[in-house]
Amino acid sequence: MKIRSITFSCLFVLFSFSAAWAQVQAVVTKVNVPAALEKQPLTMSVDLSRNTDVSKVKLWYRSFGESEFKDAEMLLTGRTATATLPANIVVPPYIEYYIEVTLQQGIETYPLENPRATPLQVQIKQADPKDQELVMLSPEPGETVPAEDFTIAVSLYFASDAVDRTKTRITLDGVDVSKDAILTEDVVLYNPKNFGRALNMGAHFLKVELRDSAGNVYHSRDFNFGLSTAAAIAEEKAKFQAVGNGQLEFRNENLSSGSKTYLRGDFRTDATYSILNFGASAHVDNQEKPELQPQNRYLLYGETSFLRIQAGDAFPRFPSYIVSGKRVRGLSGSLMLGFLNVDASWGKTERLIEGIPAAKDTLFPDSSAVAGRPSNSIHTGNSTTDIGYRTYNIFTPGTFDRSFLAVRPSFGNGDNYQLGFTYMKSKDDFGSVKYGTNPGENLVIGTDLLLAADDQKIKLETQASLSLVNTDISTGNFTEAEKDSLVQTTGVSKAQLNLAEKLITVNENLFPTNPIDKLSGLAGEAAFSLNYFNNYLRAVVFHRGAAYKSFGNEFLQTDLQGILASDYIRLFSSRVLASVSYEQKQDNTASTKEVTTKYLNMNGSITLNPGVNIPTLQIGYGQFGRKAGLDQRTRDALVGRPPADSASVTSSADELTSRYLFASNYDFQAGMRHSASLSFSLADRKDNTYKKQNQQNMFVQTALTSYFSDMPLQTTLGILYSKNKNELQLFRTDNKDSVLSMAEFNYTILTAGAQYRMLDDQLRLIGLVSPAFGAISRVNVQVGADYVYKERHNFVLQVDYIKNSGFADDMIASLIYRFNF
Repeated sequence: MKIRSITFSCLFVLFSFSAAWAQVQAVVTKVNVPAALEKQPLTMSVDLSRNTDVSKVKLWYRSFGESEFKDAEMLLTGRTATATLPANIVVPPYIEYYIEVTLQQGIETYPLENPRATPLQVQIKQADPKDQELVMLSPEPGETVPAEDFTIAVSLYFASDAVDRTKTRITLDGVDVSKDAILTEDVVLYNPKNFGRALNMGAHFLKVELRDSAGNVYHSRDFNFGLSTAAAIAEEKAKFQAVGNGQLEFRNENLSSGSKTYLRGDFRTDATYSILNFGASAHVDNQEKPELQPQNRYLLYGETSFLRIQAGDAFPRFPSYIVSGKRVRGLSGSLMLGFLNVDASWGKTERLIEGIPAAKDTLFPDSSAVAGRPSNSIHTGNSTTDIGYRTYNIFTPGTFDRSFLAVRPSFGNGDNYQLGFTYMKSKDDFGSVKYGTNPGENLVIGTDLLLAADDQKIKLETQASLSLVNTDISTGNFTEAEKDSLVQTTGVSKAQLNLAEKLITVNENLFPTNPIDKLSGLAGEAAFSLNYFNNYLRAVVFHRGAAYKSFGNEFLQTDLQGILASDYIRLFSSRVLASVSYEQKQDNTASTKEVTTKYLNMNGSITLNPGVNIPTLQIGYGQFGRKAGLDQRTRDALVGRPPADSASVTSSADELTSRYLFASNYDFQAGMRHSASLSFSLADRKDNTYKKQNQQNMFVQTALTSYFSDMPLQTTLGILYSKNKNELQLFRTDNKDSVLSMAEFNYTILTAGAQYRMLDDQLRLIGLVSPAFGAISRVNVQVGADYVYKERHNFVLQVDYIKNSGFADDMIASLIYRFNF
């Protein structure tokens, strides 16, 4: 096939890029993920091979069934970055994620190749649904109560029909007290004082067993609580108490790119006095520099049962379309009265960083309009050598101080009902930076509603917001003459313009001028969920206008609308979990593009958890389709040669990605205890357009951890293999056949590590060897020691030696001291 397009030089660029791949040094060496429990916050961390040139680390994540990733900035401490996912995100069967590291020379991801197609997974361990059938009313789990008022009350209201409530057994501190318990409707009551049984002060343990009509155990739960006197509890609450912890780190990195020393400190303390909880936290870093956004973090907080105030670096939470994961340095707080609540945050989200002027000036014609000069230029005077010219200085733009204010009053406690209204205003301080361009301003107003019933098993959550953005406020508001002209041409009244000026700067850079038109400046969603009969069904409808933008959530993907439906079903006493999702969406919401891109995504997953001594298995399959329709005339043109000037062709899309997932975990005994894991992910993209950008990515990871029974030794063996193939149809300008090029990026990483415990587990010695082959070629050797002194002091020494291929080796040494009180 002879086709003319693009240029033959693309072939040389691709081959040069492929050759450069042979020398890759991955920054991310390890991702640490603890056991993930359903509806529990999940803290994840990332180990880096270096951080000399690392400015930011982000965790991109999405729940099952979602096609869009959300981002969370990770807190960078030394060579470790940490982030915590909120509890509402942690739902079965899994969370998908990848890591993005911002370096001086660009961005690196983990996995390295096409992470959105083959993201990593965190398997979510589901909560036992039978736990909801047995509710402890009094005392609450973990609560310390006065012995004078002590009574056990257990609710069986939600118990299955298979349960014979009269056969419920209660064991208190190992003693069966079932015969003394009283069943009143669906509540079991037991008071030891009525039977002359005295309980000691301190911790106590309670076990409640539900049985079926045949007397077989249906389900059981363990609880613990404490007993004390009313006077002692009151005295304890009134007493000042404080706990704290901290960490100091010294680290030296001697890398091929240079040598650097880091000093960092972290500190946190929490205290209580009477009804007040308060505390402080700080992260201090010797890399704090005026040319960077803040590296140091500070926070003071105080709270009661109805009021919380934070001063410093906080991450306030508002409706997600308006504010999500944004760091605000200032004051944040919440008033929680139930019938009336107020959330507010005021401060700065960006601090000023002055731009850098060029060493030499540049001449532009005296008559040159602003549009004819770079926006990053500043007038320095008339030229003394060239008549009719002026001199300008070209500069690298800096960052303006950006103020932030968000207020959300709401009504209702959020259990069954809450109605909220949000106002957010963010604005760049134009005068804060001399060398800066396009200072912006953003106004967002919105409302949200929660309706729930039956302990939130039925739930409706909605949010809607409207956005206005001014992309350049440097010229200020319209002049009076410009307002008069606008009134005559558009029909808008001068009173409306004056009112708008009180909310946001009004000039020619304000958009959208009519946010209601085609819903371009509006964003909203409605999510409805049902949680019955071991099914969790959720449906979402959403719209995000093409002109919608919030400075509080700048990574929200806009110009999209669609639906999402998902369900996960528990079967065979939760031994089998089946999940399915369907999403359909499209862009071009305002009909301003020549081509509309449509997306169709489907996912399915089955998780098997047979029981003890049997491997858990998870199998998944998904399809992700993207199609941008072309008219028949354009399609016919593609049969010969694609018209290079056709926007329809370059915007065309017709692809389908199939994803196959497999994961297994197995704890077993074979002379000693072992824990084995295996995960496999394959993404196969077929591109049906003339570009033929087919892609295949395979990611396999397996590990075996062994716990020796006759010695305090633990070993880990692991293999990671990544295979990636990318195809592209290259076109030539000499009327010859096109060429289908292919580039591969494959690597293997082996890991062998051991931990040995000594001195009654106070000292832990660590060693690890991890060679990498293929596109990544290096050997990482790590040795370290972890010593605990009197439980409150912890010293960690770690040395990494990285043998690189083709360039100088790296050596990293760190000493960490952790303490608590």
